[in-house]
Order: sequence, then structure tokens, then C-alpha cells
Amino acid sequence: MDIKLPQMPFKFNTPDGLMEVTVRSGSMQGKIEVRDLYAAAATFIDHGPKALQRIQITPNAKTHGDVMKALLNGFKLDFKAHAKDSLDYRVLEALSTAEGVVDLDN
Repeated sequence: MDIKLPQMPFKFNTPDGLMEVTVRSGSMQGKIEVRDLYAAAATFIDHGPKALQRIQITPNAKTHGDVMKALLNGFKLDFKAHAKDSLDYRVLEALSTAEGVVDLDN
């Protein structure tokens, strides 16, 4: 599914809590930190055990600007990469249906 966000920063609700899309340096896929790359992630912003937990939503890119362009112009969500009962899947599903998010496939 391809979507784009209406603005940054972007906050949305999930069944697991309130989240915000952020862009930071460092790769999260594979849990290896690489400071020369950037990626967007959904970050829990409520208090509790998931506070500040991040779920990567875009591939790694060379610049902060490249990630911002992808978020505002369109990027792919890969639901098939996650089990349907996983936290990552629930977050991606909530993001794809959040108010203001544009479904580019329709």
C-alpha cells in the first residue's frame, strides 16, 4: 500500500496508544545503528511501557530531506513483512487509516 502524510509532524492513534511519526538518523532494521542514514518511524508518545518505542516505517535514506519528501509525497507500507497479530502490523494498519493520510493506491 502506498500512502502519504498530510503534514509533519504527524500524530495518530493506534490500539496500543498515541504515536507520532519522526525522522531520525540511525537505522533500526536489524537493530544496527548507522549514523549516516535516516529513516522515519512511528514513536509511542504516551506514558507507559511502550513510551518512546519506535517502529520503522520507511526504508533508510541518505538525508533527512529524502525521508521527509517520501513521507509527504508517498511511500510504501509493507504489511506482508509482519505477522497480522504483531505490534508492527497494528501500527501500520492504524497509520494507513489515520485521519488525513492519503491512500495513493485509490
